[in-house]
Amino acid sequence: MNKVEDTKSGMEILSKADAVMRELEGHGELSVAKLAANVGEPVSSTYRLITNLAAIGWVETGSKRGLYRLGVYAMSVGGRLEDRISVRDAALPFLKSLLEETSATSFLCVRRSSRAVCIERLEGRDVRSLALALGDSFPLYRGAAPLALLAFLPRSEREAVLDGFDDQRKTDASVPARSAIERSINTIRDNGYSMSDGDVTPGIASIGAPVYNHRGELEAAISISGLREAVIETPVPTVRLVLEAAADVSRSLGFQGEMSAA
Repeated sequence: MNKVEDTKSGMEILSKADAVMRELEGHGELSVAKLAANVGEPVSSTYRLITNLAAIGWVETGSKRGLYRLGVYAMSVGGRLEDRISVRDAALPFLKSLLEETSATSFLCVRRSSRAVCIERLEGRDVRSLALALGDSFPLYRGAAPLALLAFLPRSEREAVLDGFDDQRKTDASVPARSAIERSINTIRDNGYSMSDGDVTPGIASIGAPVYNHRGELEAAISISGLREAVIETPVPTVRLVLEAAADVSRSLGFQGEMSAA
């Protein structure tokens, strides 16, 4: 076998191993026969492949005889990879693209309890807003990125945050009524994105969208902010650009699900 044939054979084996690993990732546990059927390979060669993967710790026997699942080593590698992926590092190239395409200030925010903290901000070219500087935080009912975080939280967490706002409202009249926040949440979830129009700074509008990690969990939110006519009343499809950027960041974090669409 020459080098070209050897390389081709090696790639075929890796491709088959990848197909088997993906099936186990998606289904949890499978028999060799089911794996062979799913990847379109003979049972005999699939069994040899499973045996080899088990020998290096990538696959292990399942909960019942004849079943196989991903091995501890494969999962530990995935865990180490997850630890190395920074949402800020993943988001930065797409925030830069948003800035280039819209000229608007681009933000990356993460949730901390009932607030959204800005962990990255790229200054827009048209207007310099003092709102939400790097390291600052807003309550989750105020601003596009915070609202996106609130709207796409799991229901139980979202309700807990709203309950907290109910308590705050007793001493702080600036907290919006729960019914108003819930209406905003419903609209945002229906649309797949959030919009803030002058509620933070008069004349300034923003659009936000959620970012998910490889587990499908809400990880962060991105947003753009600028003059109203440049963000909302513009021929540039800013909503689509923000949604696409959020989807790109999510994929960079390993998310494989479907993003909400406007």
